[in-house]
Order: sequence, then C-alpha cells, then structure tokens
Amino acid sequence: MKNVKKWTWIIRLVILLLALTLPSSTILAKEVLRIAIMSSHGMSDSAEAIAKKFNKLYGDKIEAQVTAIGFDILLDKMLTDFTTGSGSFDVYSVGYHWIGTVGNYLYDLEEIRKKYPGVEDPNYDFKDFPPILWDTYATWKGKNIGLPFVDGTLVLFYRVDLFNKPEYKAKFKQKYGYELHMPQDGDTKFLTFKQLRDYAEFFTKGIKWRDGEQYGISLPAASGDPLLSMYAMFFGAYRRSPEGLKIFGQVDPDYGDYFTSDHRVAFDPAISDLGIKALQDYLALSKFSPNPVTRDWITSSEPFRSGLAAMFIGWGGYWPSITDPTSPVHGKVGVSVLPAPHLGGWCVAINKKTKHPKEAYIFIQMLTSKEDTKYLYEAFTETPTRLSTMTDARLKAKYPDLWVMAPSLKNPSVRPKIPVLPKLEYAMGRTLGKAWTGEMTPEVALKAVAEEWNRIVKQAGLR
Repeated sequence: MKNVKKWTWIIRLVILLLALTLPSSTILAKEVLRIAIMSSHGMSDSAEAIAKKFNKLYGDKIEAQVTAIGFDILLDKMLTDFTTGSGSFDVYSVGYHWIGTVGNYLYDLEEIRKKYPGVEDPNYDFKDFPPILWDTYATWKGKNIGLPFVDGTLVLFYRVDLFNKPEYKAKFKQKYGYELHMPQDGDTKFLTFKQLRDYAEFFTKGIKWRDGEQYGISLPAASGDPLLSMYAMFFGAYRRSPEGLKIFGQVDPDYGDYFTSDHRVAFDPAISDLGIKALQDYLALSKFSPNPVTRDWITSSEPFRSGLAAMFIGWGGYWPSITDPTSPVHGKVGVSVLPAPHLGGWCVAINKKTKHPKEAYIFIQMLTSKEDTKYLYEAFTETPTRLSTMTDARLKAKYPDLWVMAPSLKNPSVRPKIPVLPKLEYAMGRTLGKAWTGEMTPEVALKAVAEEWNRIVKQAGLR
C-alpha cells in the first residue's frame, strides 16, 4: 500500500514538472479552425497560403487547417455536414450556383460583424467588389452569406497571329465590309454575335490558314453545365438589353437571367421570341466548331490548344493550361470580351454550426482582402474578385489575360441560385440538345424546356 502511495506521488510530481516546463500547447489540445476548399491549384493553394499567415498571427490559440476537396464531392460533403449538424468544417468555398441549396445553412455575416464589433478590418473596402459579384456571390435572400472569393467569366480566347496578319485582315474586309479586329484593353465597344459568327465563318472556310482540318471556333454544347452556361451567355445579351428588360423586368440575383422578375421562365416562346433568337445565334456559331453537342469545357478547349481552331469560348481560368510552354499555341494567344459573358465563380462562407465564428470571419476576410487578392493572383493565378486587382496597371502589363475581367463584369449573364438548379440543368440538357441533332426545331425545344422548368419551379414552391 505504501509503495502505491509512493508511486502515485511520483507520477503527480512528474505531471507537475511537465506542466511547468513544457509549452501549454503540448498539454492542452489546441483549437482548430477547419476549412474545406475546392481542390484546385488556385483555390486550395491560396487557402493554404492564408492559413499559414493566419497561424502566425493567431496560432497560439487556434490553428487553421485546410482540406482540399474535389469539385465532384464538395457539395455532397457540405450537405452531409449541414443536414446532420456535425460541424465537420467551419469554413467552405461555395460555388454560387450552390447557394440556393446550402444558403440556409450559412452564417449571416452581418450577425458576426454586429456580435464582434472589432472583427472587421477597417481597410477591407466592400466597395472594391463589383456590384454584380456582391449580388451574385455574397447574398442569398437579401442576407450576406459569404465573401466573393474566386471570379470566373466566360472569355474569348483567340489566335493573335491569325487576327493580326495583314493578308487575312485585307481578305476579311473585302468579304465582310468591316475590319477584322478583336477588342483590346481600352476599347469601349466589344464584340457582337454577328461579328463573332463572321470571324468563325472566315477562319473556317474563308481563308486557308493551316494544313488539314481547321475551325473558326471551338465551343461546347454538352448536356449539363456547358449547355446551361453557354445558352445563358447568348440569352443574357437579349435578356439585359433595353427590349429584354422591358419584357422581362429587372434580373432577380437569386433567379438569374433565365427568369423574369416575377419568376417565370424568360426564354419561353410564349412570352417573347428572344429565347429563340438566342438559341439560333448559338446554333449558327456551332456550325463552325467541331461537334459542340459532344464537347464539354475540357474537350472543347483541346482543338484550340492543339492549333485546330482560331477561337475558343471557355472560362478565364483556362489561360495557364492553354498557354503553358508545352502548348502548341504558346505565345500566340490573346483574350477578349464576349457579348454577354456568363458568370461562374465562388464565395467563401461560414457554417452556421461553427464554434469559432469570429476566427472564421477573420480567416475569410484575410483570404479576400485587397492586399492578399493581389498576392494570391500573382502567386497562384487565383482569378480575383476585386476591382483593384483587375485594373492594376502593373499586373495587366505582366498578365495579358487580366484586362478582360473588369469589362466582362459590366454586362454578364448569371444562372439561377435556386435549390432546384440541378433539376433545371438536367431538364435543359435532356431536351435542348435535340435542336442540334434536328430532332426538334429551336422553338419546339425551348417550349418543351420552358414547360418543364415552370413545372419544377411551381412544384418546389418557388413561384
């Protein structure tokens, strides 16, 4: 019995000595701020870089840990976390098209700012975000549920060497009666769909510019996101025109360009013929592309990158892969603004179930600050959401693809954020593709899609 008491006191003494000599972090478990970011070079690497900066400032109390999660499973991970209330992650990157699905599980950031008055960085500058990004990325049902993190619009990639060749310029003007000119930084007028079609036709069959097959443009029309986004680009130009606004009303940021202000399907032929005109523009341009209906974003970029196409419509983030030193078109590529660039992109948001709302807010604020947005763009080509980065003269001189970002946000099209978006996307893909195969006329195809969309929205109680 005496030996037991003796060893008990020895153990207590050892624990006391350890407590006095070792850092407290080795005795007590450190708090962890868990961050889930879509796995990509720009996004997850950016979050890792900011986590290191965060930990230098606050790591003695709480450690930021980033987990990169693939795009295909990120939404499922979020929904499982939110619906079970498990609180697996405190912070998430959220595609804006998912906001209607998960928005009710995200913290209203205004509540955090009110609860912790000193949490807001006085130099943060909310007005540095373009209004369209704030309305689209950062809000849901009028609440501020995130901070704009990653910008993304469709842009036009083109072969500078082809468009600048004097011989081609002369032949184009002779045939079409106007200049072969791709809008540049500083121009006030951008492309029309007619110009885009003429350019595509010319470089498909108006001039022989390579041995073997050649195309004026490469663009996708595969079922799913490519078709949804591309048709939105064509329709958005009509939707946001004076005529379109008069017919459909102002765009509701939660419902996007595909809906009227009172949440009817805007491209419905029963309302106007603008949806048909947009689809006809899309189909007309498709004639000068390699089989669009079978091509998604990746496969439609390949003909351009391999040198088969003179132009390509894709996300701005494709610039590094299209122009890297191994690319056959390296050093020959420029970018320009589309008639109504479709908007993609992400916000960074906070789980309502977090136990660390203040620290989570500090982290997402750092990740999207004016200073760090510039740093992350240079370090990881992270597409910026801040005007101060998009318009920075030094950066534009260094990165020739940067200049299109700000003008692309002046009149973009946006998709719906409502929770039935996956159903809408599926319904469009199942039917609208038949306009390419000739199984349906554009009017019949659009009418069928509109009827299905109206049914889906009504059943969900969203109108």
